[in-house]
Amino acid sequence: MELDATTGLVIIDVQQAIDEPEWDGKNNPDYQTRILDLLTLWRARNWPVFHIKHNSKNPLSAFHPDAETNEFKRETRPLPGEAIIEKEVNCAFIGTGLGSMLRMDGCEKIIVCGVVTHHSVDATVRHAACLGFKTYLASDACTAVPVTDKTGKVWSGDEVHNLSLAVLDGEYCQVITMQDIFKAI
Repeated sequence: MELDATTGLVIIDVQQAIDEPEWDGKNNPDYQTRILDLLTLWRARNWPVFHIKHNSKNPLSAFHPDAETNEFKRETRPLPGEAIIEKEVNCAFIGTGLGSMLRMDGCEKIIVCGVVTHHSVDATVRHAACLGFKTYLASDACTAVPVTDKTGKVWSGDEVHNLSLAVLDGEYCQVITMQDIFKAI
């Protein structure tokens, strides 16, 4: 793996809404710190950063544009000049200019991180691979929440996260860690 100025950092849905009770049970409590580590690395190198913001159409959602919780989390808030892409569906490429923006910035590769692993992160990774981007998923810079299946079994955030990563790795992306990133820079 070689990371350079052609590697865009795509940060998915790190908004205040993720701290609402409906998203309790998140695995990987250090995911935000890892995202901040990535932001610090990319900003220091002046490499392209793309902040994805989810704007739910559901007026009751904490991600709805009228909700106070729709705002980016303070710790990883975009700086002036960093791209902000607003989306209304789970995939950051659908109905947005993300693909074009990545290409205009010369990105051939992307590192994806954010929330949640089995929703918007998964959908964005799959789409990126289909568009031909060399896609990396920073496993320790993502989080998942518990999921209850149709039989009533509750799958923990860790189980959901790990299975999602296993399904994506090798087919749609290369799953990596912060340690892998530090070695590649």
